[in-house]
Amino acid sequence: MLAQLQLSGDLAELLRDFLEQQGDVDCDLYTGLQSFSLSSRMSFAQWWTLLDKMQARFPARSIGLALGQSVRSKHLGVLGYLTLASDTLAEALTAFQRYQRLLHDGDKAAISIQNNVVVMSWTSDFGPSTPLSDEVLLAGLLSFIRQITAKPDLAPLQIDLTYAAPVFSDEYRQVFNAPVVFSQAATAIHFPLAYLSLPVSNSDAGLRHILERQAQAALAVLPDNEGFTQLLRGVLLRALQNGRAGSADVAATLNMSERTLFRRLNEQGLSFKMVLSQLRVQLAREYLADTRLSQSEIALLLGYSEQSAFNRAFKRETGLTPRQCQRRRS
Repeated sequence: MLAQLQLSGDLAELLRDFLEQQGDVDCDLYTGLQSFSLSSRMSFAQWWTLLDKMQARFPARSIGLALGQSVRSKHLGVLGYLTLASDTLAEALTAFQRYQRLLHDGDKAAISIQNNVVVMSWTSDFGPSTPLSDEVLLAGLLSFIRQITAKPDLAPLQIDLTYAAPVFSDEYRQVFNAPVVFSQAATAIHFPLAYLSLPVSNSDAGLRHILERQAQAALAVLPDNEGFTQLLRGVLLRALQNGRAGSADVAATLNMSERTLFRRLNEQGLSFKMVLSQLRVQLAREYLADTRLSQSEIALLLGYSEQSAFNRAFKRETGLTPRQCQRRRS
């Protein structure tokens, strides 16, 4: 589902700026990036494809980390300038959390405090992102925090990434200046609670109020696709539990016709089968991590009539059998 959700066209400028810095503008990739305006949106699928093309042009570099280190306030639109005008890092992160949909749809950052450690994390409720995209996210967030606090050496306590460790991972440690833990349940950055009181070097209360009104206005005109998909996923979760996950039953639960359900999904470039399949894969990954559950029990929990149907569907969506997925986690 995440592939169909959208993010800000401002991020295309990040890629353009990087290519310009490298003196690599005579290419189809740079030309194609001109089609994204600052007020446009692109899908995550488009973003992932662009990142893959960037990596192909610079095969010797960890392009996600390099792009993240190049993030500036202009690449985040009004959200970037709003955080830049905050008084403290705590206020900046709160603004980021509140208005992050201006930057992207999908999973939102959650901020928690435990034992004097602040954890900013992202789940994968809308499906997994790509390693390159997560690298841009975390390296970019840390780079931006260092900029607005004027502390270029500021170091987090730990970085969590959901994918397996690459063969060469030394650069992660160099970029983040912190331990990097792979194959985690969620993408996250950990840092000391004391960092929240760090002042923002360009704080401007008057400008912040103006920018906050702009952010509220920009948020109000974004299409409300996310609310519907979240609602649908919640209904599907309950429907799988009671064995009534057919489109007709789900539409009835949503108090709409099956035809209206299909139309609402089609408007977002989605299909009922796609949403159900992606939700099942997400749940399957979580169930497969629990060694107490057999594969036949998992198939039943996901609403499959038999284990073989579950095995086929899981491999079709992930390229792995359920057993191979379990082995990779062990």
